[in-house]
Amino acid sequence: MPDDVEKQAHVVSWMSFIASRLHPARRQGLDHARKVYGIADTRLGRGWAAGERYSIADIHLFRLVWRLFNTLKPEPGTFPNLDAHYRRMMARPAVKTTIEMESAVGYELPA
Repeated sequence: MPDDVEKQAHVVSWMSFIASRLHPARRQGLDHARKVYGIADTRLGRGWAAGERYSIADIHLFRLVWRLFNTLKPEPGTFPNLDAHYRRMMARPAVKTTIEMESAVGYELPA
């Protein structure tokens, strides 16, 4: 979490949005997910969820975007900011290590 209280509020806002809107959207199909994830794409912009710094909100966002991209498979370019976020997250050493470890034991994220 950021040190600044306003930035903390921004992270909490993202976490609430992710849990209440993004989480159930995928199960309602690609058309609905496009609308809701489109809001997230616009809101995210070109940076991290909390602005200039990586935060816990990015982990939560990535988890759901990863599921969306790997289950409903929206067309490339549908969410340019989420695409860029996904690539930044996939480049993080901790994410690479986690995926390697999960793959080694045969774990696949459930749909």
